[in-house]
Amino acid sequence: MSVATDSRGRLEGKLAVVTGASRGIGFAIARGLADRGARVIVSSRDPESCARAATDLGGIGVACDVADDAQVHALFDAVASHGGADVLVSCAGLGGGRLAAKTDRAELQTMLDVHYLGAMTAARLAAEQMRARGGGAMLFVTSIWGLGGASGTLAYGAAKAALAHSVKVLALEWARDGIRVNGLAPGYVATDMTADLPDAARDKMLSRIPLRRAARPEEMAGPACFLCSDEASYVTGHVLVADGGERAR
Repeated sequence: MSVATDSRGRLEGKLAVVTGASRGIGFAIARGLADRGARVIVSSRDPESCARAATDLGGIGVACDVADDAQVHALFDAVASHGGADVLVSCAGLGGGRLAAKTDRAELQTMLDVHYLGAMTAARLAAEQMRARGGGAMLFVTSIWGLGGASGTLAYGAAKAALAHSVKVLALEWARDGIRVNGLAPGYVATDMTADLPDAARDKMLSRIPLRRAARPEEMAGPACFLCSDEASYVTGHVLVADGGERAR
């Protein structure tokens, strides 16, 4: 039996919006949703990569820079034209980081704009559509660096921590509307974002992981699709950690 017809996914016919979906974790999650029967609206900042990913997935591409509120509104106008969102996965992000003493206001603002503020605008707009459709599911891709501190992650970790906190708040406020809100906190995942890590930094990260390897992006798709599906119908306000056991120490 193919994954797309496997009733365990329970995403057949759902309209899923995935930001940051042109590569890495976002693309893997979008593929997982599509494989489980969802119609997927693929969004990313670059129009060419967005269109390419949408073609690969048999979905709909809508370019959007989540740091620009007007573009997020335009994205959800497009979503509305296709019937409205049943699922939202906020995965748009960027890497980078410096020691706190070298992190300025502009860097903090950029990380908040991309990782957090854009996700909150998307969440509010998606929630309006989900209420009209009788409910839905949201997933924010945060990070283990939003759950605990690490040197050099002040701006990135603060933005991801804001996402993890918002999972709790939105889950409480929107439960009566039938909207479930959860988070996924990956550890070290081998993506373009982490490809340029110096060998010493990579070795140090791997040494902290009991499974002794980085995750593949595809390994984030299973947990994400579970949280977005009716299989997790009684799960809300939860941040699922997928880090190879790193935070078990």
